[in-house]
Amino acid sequence: MNYPDYDTLREQYEAGNINAVDFVTLQSKEMTEDYEQFCHDNDIFPQSEEAAKSFLDFREALFEECISN
Repeated sequence: MNYPDYDTLREQYEAGNINAVDFVTLQSKEMTEDYEQFCHDNDIFPQSEEAAKSFLDFREALFEECISN
């Protein structure tokens, strides 16, 4: 599968053309797998907008932690 570039996805998400689940799962196979594992580990429904937003928050926290070390 060819994935759109991140900037295009971000623009589509911010414009409301795609939801958070699509924003996460259209980034890459690896991101989708990470998201599915996150949902499994946290016992949350992967098609939920709230689950995708929680995953994005989780990823942002990991990034912040990495750059602060």
